Amino acid sequence: MPQLRPRRIAPARIGAAALLVLASLVACTPRIQTPPPPATIPGPVTPPLDRPVPPAPLTPPPAVPEPKLADGERGPVLFAHWRTSNAAQVDRFEQFLAREDLAGVVPTYQLLRSASMWKECKADPFDVPPPALWPKVREVLVLLRELRRERVLSDFEVVSAYRAPVLNRCAGGAPGSSHQIFAVDIAPIAEAAGLRLCGFWREQGQQWDMGVSRYPSGRIHIDRNGFRTWGASHKRGSSYCLDTADR
Repeated sequence: MPQLRPRRIAPARIGAAALLVLASLVACTPRIQTPPPPATIPGPVTPPLDRPVPPAPLTPPPAVPEPKLADGERGPVLFAHWRTSNAAQVDRFEQFLAREDLAGVVPTYQLLRSASMWKECKADPFDVPPPALWPKVREVLVLLRELRRERVLSDFEVVSAYRAPVLNRCAGGAPGSSHQIFAVDIAPIAEAAGLRLCGFWREQGQQWDMGVSRYPSGRIHIDRNGFRTWGASHKRGSSYCLDTADR
């Protein structure tokens, strides 16, 4: 019998068969799935180090209430309304004060207050003195400025100033009241300020030609129409600026 030789398989066929087996093994092997990345909770965004951090907004300071006026009715609001009908007069008066460097001594609405009894007398709440009296206005304001500089009166409110003669009579003013020329009544002041004012009057009042009085209401009258003082009785003896020995 002839001897059978083993059949030789071509190398190319062996390679193809190996690839098929390898492919089937890969297809049957379960894939390991990569878990998703954990969810991140968003946090505060940190600005870059090279960018300046804006400052936190400042808390605005609490509003400071305006001081209560002794004559609250005749304040800036009523004055603004009255001024609309008297703009030309007020403007000329304020220009005069500015030229004399006296515009900031007393607010205009206070400086133009007429008599406190303006309602009863059916008069205007404010009045501009005639231009012929403006030099007297200057004299009084210079004195008030000096009293503030000397810290005699650090704070005060003018509640009455010029009065026309008709209004002065209706309001019960003295026939020769200095308000008809120009004088000021200031609001009630502390006892210490009153003592300083009297001390100033005794020491310097004569050179300022200064008159001073205190009415029963507590208001203080100041003018520059003569060195004198008086009180509730409208006589020197009732003045609170005199020592007992002087009465």
